[in-house]
Amino acid sequence: MSDRPLEGVRVVVTRTLDQSAGLVDDLESLGAVAVPIPVIEITDPPDGGAALRAGLRELETGDWIVITSPNGAARVVAALEGRSPVAGVSVAAIGPGTKNHAEALGLRVDLVPRASIAEGLLEFLPGPGAGGGTMLLARAESARSLLPDGLRRRGWNVSDVAAYRTVGLPVSDADVTACRHADVAAFTSASTVRHLTVGVGRTNLPPVLACIGAATAGQAEELGLRVDIAATEHTIPGLVRAMAEAVPDLVLLHPEPADAAESLWMLEQYHAEIDKRFDGGLGRGAVSITESEEISPPGGIFIAARLGGVPVGCGVLKTVEPGVADIKRMWISNRVRSRGVGRRLLRRLVTKSDYARLPTPDDDAITELVQGFEVAGERVAPGRYIASFTFGFKPEAVGRLLRFNGIAYAQDPSLPVVVVPLFR
Repeated sequence: MSDRPLEGVRVVVTRTLDQSAGLVDDLESLGAVAVPIPVIEITDPPDGGAALRAGLRELETGDWIVITSPNGAARVVAALEGRSPVAGVSVAAIGPGTKNHAEALGLRVDLVPRASIAEGLLEFLPGPGAGGGTMLLARAESARSLLPDGLRRRGWNVSDVAAYRTVGLPVSDADVTACRHADVAAFTSASTVRHLTVGVGRTNLPPVLACIGAATAGQAEELGLRVDIAATEHTIPGLVRAMAEAVPDLVLLHPEPADAAESLWMLEQYHAEIDKRFDGGLGRGAVSITESEEISPPGGIFIAARLGGVPVGCGVLKTVEPGVADIKRMWISNRVRSRGVGRRLLRRLVTKSDYARLPTPDDDAITELVQGFEVAGERVAPGRYIASFTFGFKPEAVGRLLRFNGIAYAQDPSLPVVVVPLFR
């Protein structure tokens, strides 16, 4: 693996500002560009920690303190006010990251389960002795009920106290834009998944989602999100290591200058593919959308797809007139065919543009185009459209070009608009 396997990869960091420095430093040491978008903050529970302090005072030999996050560890240590737990009281931490944080604060940890989730704690925590016993759970307010319910069924007296609250933070328009342009979102808790998704919207999430562990990944999946990377070691270093190992094998999308040497090379691959697919070729002047100045800001966008830094595809957007854009998945390398790269390029371009529309519906050429779609067996839905490419072709060529471009895009429910070819 390269010394900088995350070179140029933009990673959204969702942790609280006062807890993100370690993750940011680790990412940047591997070449990543950290994009801080803190979506949560940790505050006192409604009672100011009174229940936690009282619960700790009441513990006796044979009882347990169960800590389910580094924030819980910090609150327990603060509530002990420099004292150690009562002799004979054991401490369990949900995972190695929580254990390390607790012990760095001077709190000894006696048990860490193999799986850093509530189910793992239930498997490893012992049953109560003959005289019973108390499990003090120091957790976030509104945490899952699985752990206390399971412990009660095993005979424990459970004191489930709110050690802290996780409060969502608002995101700015700049945060939404930064998130949309990022490559990876790094989630360090279930709450970061929820609040980022609500804050920026599902369509503005980066294409790659990385989770610190199974519980965090489970929250993402409950929200209908696809988790690409789940760390097996549930710590910040473990999360960074999982990203460093997985990201080089993922296709990443980046806006790039359309007149850069590699961009022009990618466009040449597109021209070569067109020449090969269509009898006699098209000639370089026939595909006006590929002029580099027309697909450069402010009126255009060129997006490159890269695998391990190597170009494997590209897509472009060109403004035709106010409110109308041509969007095209241009070239896709055979190396990444059937990996959904074309759809991802289209989605990324759609999110970077206003919804476009076809020109006036009574335009004769558009009427013929719609008829061409219908002849080809496709239903053209009414409403707003994005034109996926512009050729100087006659409408009778529709069927051929539909087969070439992949009309399945027009039926993809994950796209917010219908994507259709536009001819002039």
